[in-house]
Amino acid sequence: MSVSTGSDVLDRILDGGFPENRSILISGGPGVGKSTLGMQFLQAGLADGDRCLYVSTEQTAEELRSSFEGFDFELDHPNLTIVHVHARTGRTIEEGEQNLTMQTTDGDEVLGEGYSAPFEMQYVEEYLSRFAPCDRVVFDSTASLAGIRDDSHFFQRAILDLVRLFTDEFGATSLLTAESLVSGDDSDDRLAPGTVLEFSTHGVVRLRRSPVEGNPRRFLRVVKMRGVDHDTREYELGIGDDGVFLTPQNRTHDFGIGNDVISTGFDGLDEISGGLTKGSGVLFEHDGRAFVDGLVVGMAASAIDSGMGIWLVPSPSLAPTRFESMLPADEDEIPALLDSDSLFVLDSFNAWGAYADHRNVYAASSSGLLSRLMSKSTTASMAFVKRVLRDITNRRDRPVLALVYTEAFLRWFDAPQVRELYYWARENVSFEEDTVTYIHNPETMETNLAEFFVYDAQHMYRTWKHENDIQYIEAEKSIAGTTKSMGVVNHVETAPYVEVTRPTE
Repeated sequence: MSVSTGSDVLDRILDGGFPENRSILISGGPGVGKSTLGMQFLQAGLADGDRCLYVSTEQTAEELRSSFEGFDFELDHPNLTIVHVHARTGRTIEEGEQNLTMQTTDGDEVLGEGYSAPFEMQYVEEYLSRFAPCDRVVFDSTASLAGIRDDSHFFQRAILDLVRLFTDEFGATSLLTAESLVSGDDSDDRLAPGTVLEFSTHGVVRLRRSPVEGNPRRFLRVVKMRGVDHDTREYELGIGDDGVFLTPQNRTHDFGIGNDVISTGFDGLDEISGGLTKGSGVLFEHDGRAFVDGLVVGMAASAIDSGMGIWLVPSPSLAPTRFESMLPADEDEIPALLDSDSLFVLDSFNAWGAYADHRNVYAASSSGLLSRLMSKSTTASMAFVKRVLRDITNRRDRPVLALVYTEAFLRWFDAPQVRELYYWARENVSFEEDTVTYIHNPETMETNLAEFFVYDAQHMYRTWKHENDIQYIEAEKSIAGTTKSMGVVNHVETAPYVEVTRPTE
């Protein structure tokens, strides 16, 4: 179950809203919108008939009302309670000592005989317990608790106690704010990202302020939300009369695989990127250690299932036996794919010699005159490749998914000629719905050529094997925008021997 955040876009990012009866951390610098988002969350609860509590540890009730004066918030709603808890120097039970005492909305918490309650968690909890039960709570902010004692373990215990109080005793969905969470600044290290605050709460929503071409902008990202398949991308955050709003509003929508979109062949990869648009350019970068061929063959099988043909420019490792072994069991074998004009192969490494006599396999035989001529003349190589592409275009009757290992072209051409061939093919032999995927390790080519492919691609994936020996895949460009969404490449027992999963926090 989930409860509305008060923002339609944030609800959509979170697949419905904040998880019910859980504590969420809202982090960010001063003035970025944390308190506004918190009050907006409570206002959404009031509209649903919820009992709501706003706990301010840094502003009095009057200061809080002044801060929210420009918003359409109902601060006097009968179901909304606003309280104030902060520390000030006073006289505690330890006679003669001046310690931090607890100041509340009701005035000093007096124990008797002129002694005030120390500003400690047991007294904070005791005071707040008066307002239970409650459906929604905002505690703004946790920075005040860091001042109770200069002890990280104590601070962790205080946060956990607060989470327990709101979750177990109140039965509430709660937002806890934290002031300045910028690594390397002068703020308390206990409030820095990745420390106890983020680990102790169920979810983390991070707000930040950053200039864009000299203009100050606010941004929001859901960093974690346990058990929720949430959008991890960053959104711009604005502040209006109703509270915060997020743009672009339609970054997250259902990418059904339709007539103009084809599946990558992997459900997890489709979830990350939305699939591939027909007629687009795709870049598939790898680090040389990741298992790429299974992903490529899976994409090929998916394209064939969608009615497209395949134009393959293979690496030397992707020989026919390897290609066929990774085709899903329900796909035709290579001879049938070639005979039906579903597969065309430009074999620059002579790895497909077993099918060299087939009309759809184009190779410069390693022992032939053409091969010797092409090894010495890029002009001859260019003429050969252009002739092949024209021949394929004249004989095919459907769009293709081109799967091009750029190392195959770099065997014959330098960087300027690769770009020349790229533009020539797009202008002279491409169908409108042809989709071209380039597969390469950018470390093996000139920087300018690698950047050329990045710039021109509408879709971009990057896969690599981490030092922990896990292979990851990331969508850096997609029809869903620049996502930076990451998945894990699992090795499985059935062809194409890989699957992509998108783990949740």
